[in-house]
Amino acid sequence: MTSPLVRWLARLSVDELAAVLARRPDALGGPAASSLSGLAARLHETDAVMATASALPLPALQVVEALQALGGPLVGIEQLAAALGRKPDDTELAATLTVLAQRALVWPDGDELRMAGPLWGAFEHPLGLGLPARRLFEGAPVAELHEIAGALGLPRGRTKASALADVCAALADGERVRAVVAAAPVAARDLLSQAAWEGPLVLMGIYDRPGNGPLAWALRHGLLVSDGWQHAQMPGEVGMALRGPDWRAPFDPLPPAPELVEVPPEAVAREAAAAATAAVEQASALLGAVAATPVALLKSGGVGAREIRRLAKSVGCGEPEVRLWLELAYAAGLVGISEMRVLPTEAYDEWSAAEPAGRLVPLLRAWPHLPAAPLAAETPTLTRDAVGMAAYELRPALLQAAAELPEGRGAPGGLAGVLAWRLPMLADDGPLLDGLWREGHVVGALAHDALTPLGRALLAGPALEGAIAALLPAAVAEALFQNDLTAVVPGTPTAALAALLDAAAERESGGGAVTWRFSPASVRAALDAGHTPDGLLADLRAAAVGGALPQVLEYLVGDLARRHGLVRVRTVGCVVRADDPTLLAEIAGARALRTLGLTVLAPTVLASAQPVAETLAALRAAGYAPSGEGADGVATVERAPRHRVPAPRRPDSRSRSARTSADPRGLAERLLSSYVDSDGDGEFGVVPTSMSVARAVRDHASHLTTAQRLLLIGAVSRGTPIEISYTNADGEASRRVIEPAELDGPKLTAWCQLRDDERVFLLSRIESVSAAD
Repeated sequence: MTSPLVRWLARLSVDELAAVLARRPDALGGPAASSLSGLAARLHETDAVMATASALPLPALQVVEALQALGGPLVGIEQLAAALGRKPDDTELAATLTVLAQRALVWPDGDELRMAGPLWGAFEHPLGLGLPARRLFEGAPVAELHEIAGALGLPRGRTKASALADVCAALADGERVRAVVAAAPVAARDLLSQAAWEGPLVLMGIYDRPGNGPLAWALRHGLLVSDGWQHAQMPGEVGMALRGPDWRAPFDPLPPAPELVEVPPEAVAREAAAAATAAVEQASALLGAVAATPVALLKSGGVGAREIRRLAKSVGCGEPEVRLWLELAYAAGLVGISEMRVLPTEAYDEWSAAEPAGRLVPLLRAWPHLPAAPLAAETPTLTRDAVGMAAYELRPALLQAAAELPEGRGAPGGLAGVLAWRLPMLADDGPLLDGLWREGHVVGALAHDALTPLGRALLAGPALEGAIAALLPAAVAEALFQNDLTAVVPGTPTAALAALLDAAAERESGGGAVTWRFSPASVRAALDAGHTPDGLLADLRAAAVGGALPQVLEYLVGDLARRHGLVRVRTVGCVVRADDPTLLAEIAGARALRTLGLTVLAPTVLASAQPVAETLAALRAAGYAPSGEGADGVATVERAPRHRVPAPRRPDSRSRSARTSADPRGLAERLLSSYVDSDGDGEFGVVPTSMSVARAVRDHASHLTTAQRLLLIGAVSRGTPIEISYTNADGEASRRVIEPAELDGPKLTAWCQLRDDERVFLLSRIESVSAAD
């Protein structure tokens, strides 16, 4: 006997079934279903059903809740329409039922509706109503049923079944229930009214249960049913009766209209350009800081608040922005994780050398499906949780809702109400929606509460790079050097200019213009890194507007050049050397350097008790400008170490989540053509197994029992799961559940749940076959 879902699927046209397949890719993971029964099994899996339901709009969820409250397994369309306050032929109700049918969640079965099994438990108390009276009274003793029947004025049933039927019928009679409650004591009426509107559970005392009072009265009349412990529950029929004949379940087929204000398109474009410029500058500075000093992860995983604060100070932006750019850089494959540290990947170097538009493209593409909410959640960065997965689903809906705003209009209050209608099971977190709205403004997809050209290009896909290039100016290759020892770049600096200024100065601020400040320490660091004084000045002049540097900067570099390297430190444990005995004597007697334990070996040589790195740091902290020296007497160059890791692995295209049907219509044709009306009465069955499958199993799996061979043949024909015991080429045995996809002679291609991948099995190595649990 085929299932109701299979019968309904078989009656669909090719286009209708293709529409279902297109909306349920979650049920098509792994090898494509080979039969409608196999497809129905996947469509009916609890996880697949609930995942699909989580993305339903509000009216569809309201219909699901109403159906659950009305009971099942079948609910009449007229009954549903009446509960929602609609006519059976209402167009908006029909459109909502189409949405559900196209996802195989609710489908017509004659004049009634049938709902996917997992959805009957979707809501703990649908519409705030309790379970049907029959289910609540199923285990009640007959004496209790007789007492309730007497309280309701019913005749005494001869059997438990008749007594149960009489009580349930009476409680389903709204007029009778309202009349009984109208005659109840005031306290009982108040208790029942509260349970009807705010219930359906009423808290009961565990030990002290008086035989009279409002609770006892309601229990004696069957208007509340005790669970035998802590709670009493009001039957759903009673709750609906007490809400009155005019009460209707909520049904909101149209989305709410957001508050709108006029926004000039040119203002939106300007703001988007400013946001995009700041995004490139901040992301570039952040990744440069990560390249210079890898970011440590917490022992529990993720980047903690301390590292985020350090990066924010280094980059010159807020901590939320640091979290956002770090998440986007990871999603775009520009940083990765190795040995509990965040490091740039090999793709970072090419990215950092690109023009501003080229740098923003991968970050903006990664934003809509970022599995994190860095501007809303307080969890460590680069960790994953339920909030992040909700953000993954909500951002595309946010962009689409913004795209549907009228031209020249913005939504100053955001689009939380619209999203709560479109994705009510995901959009019930106000701080999350506010955070996503702010993210859109930070990345330039939104501006003045309206969708920007970048946002529209992000929805369009291929047009993104051109839209960014049209908004962002080219990178700036020159800096304005000023007498206060600052250098200002009016825009986004080129990678070469940023690298030069980062090497010789300290970045102070960003925004529309980036500022660096030169200091003795920053210039000395450039000389330590291998820049010669003349070479550094030449590079700075080449980058200066007009080709000239302020005299104060020339003097600063020259002064550091004269002092740099006068003192040399070479590895011994270590030795400090200088050509000037007076200078070395001064160092040997400096109180600030006592921790080095300096000893005079010769007028131009001191021995330090500390290693080279600590000795260099102490001398520099004391105001000297030493340089390192190798054992051969040649000055060493202190270059920052270069750390790179491979880009994070992306989901393989062959993974189960990615293996969905590329051609829903073609699959629909194959599935429908494999079914025939076996006996002409509308029941559908599988076309008999081809002889080739049976022959291959007979020839190559003759060691199996007849029952096991038949089970294997059926699984191959239908693509249904089976459990096998298998011995591989190394003689290792394992038990695994497989979903056969194709049989080619002795080779069976199937999806292996143990390996979560497609595998090829030799029939001769299958030791046994059994039904999958």
